[in-house]
Amino acid sequence: MKFLHTADWQIGKPFESIEDPAKRERLRSARLESIRALRPLVEEHGAAFVVVCGDLFDSSLPDRATVSALCGAVGSLGVPVYSIPGNHDFGGPGSLWEEEFFRAERTSLAPDWQPLLAPRPHPLADAVLLPCPLLRRHEALDPTQWLRTVPEDLPGDLPRLVLAHGSTQGFSSEKDENSADAANRIDLAHLPAGAYDYVALGDWHGTKQVADNPPAWYAGTPEPDRFPRGEDNRPGHVLLVETDGHGVPPRVTPISTARIGWHAPDPVSLQGPEDLKALAETLATLLGPRTDRDLLRLTLEGALGLAELDQLRDLLETYHARLLSLEVDQRVLPEPTEEELHSLTGGEDPLIARVARTLAEEAGTDPASRELLRELYLQVRAHSP
Repeated sequence: MKFLHTADWQIGKPFESIEDPAKRERLRSARLESIRALRPLVEEHGAAFVVVCGDLFDSSLPDRATVSALCGAVGSLGVPVYSIPGNHDFGGPGSLWEEEFFRAERTSLAPDWQPLLAPRPHPLADAVLLPCPLLRRHEALDPTQWLRTVPEDLPGDLPRLVLAHGSTQGFSSEKDENSADAANRIDLAHLPAGAYDYVALGDWHGTKQVADNPPAWYAGTPEPDRFPRGEDNRPGHVLLVETDGHGVPPRVTPISTARIGWHAPDPVSLQGPEDLKALAETLATLLGPRTDRDLLRLTLEGALGLAELDQLRDLLETYHARLLSLEVDQRVLPEPTEEELHSLTGGEDPLIARVARTLAEEAGTDPASRELLRELYLQVRAHSP
């Protein structure tokens, strides 16, 4: 028996840090596209169902258009989908899962989608699901606590699949977001050995196995939503899980699903024209001819001549247009060549020379002076005979 394990879709995420509204919408749409793109994986691998371990929505109060869009995407998968609420879309009285509009849209657009809103066994034909839904944003108690005593009357031959959302062994998106990381804490060591066959986790946005007995995996978000945060954080996957029954270790295969690239290369030192050329070649290799499919965070250090700084600005402006987002930590200092300095300080206009000398002295510590010095050089060059 095979199924897909996924989590942390966070449909409706606003991406407020992206200035361009059209590019923000491209990121929002990509998250929905990643859900629809599960259909070919379901068909290719013969998955019997899909489990989603929390945070399907980014908010506990998504607008109606977002609700309808997600119901339509889930309904397109062609197999049953079982989900639990997470900390972003927590359940409980008055939650979106109980709203009449959501229930009507789910019935109409995704009749095979079943949110599991209570901690009790949910038997299927070929497995038993053991959901641990979050009914509050921050649960003080371990959401898997009810499984520390094995529920009675579980079938002896069917695989037992735990669905949970929270942090374990230091892995938590809540911790990343400076929230109360003591909440929603899952202690896998307290689950009875051999009682359960697989723990499907949500919350950590990377893909990672965090325990062996029982095997416990974070699926990670299928479409990355942030820049990489260390080698352990590998977003952009779903997990194909294959099991032969209770007591048989499952086989887990990560499948890459990311379509949007989030790139944060190591800081780049620029010390002359060769380094500038190498940067251009590196970006061309990293990003290729793509447009509207990548986000880039750059840290640039070093020192360049004024003409080279102008070339750098042209290069960055090109990628600013191509990319969904370009964040640059610009630490490159102006280091005018002798010819550039002479054209500014040794010219016929004493005022230009005096201003240039002042800006050159201040450029080492003042970014505004660096930019003014570069602009002054461009203006002088443009008006030179």
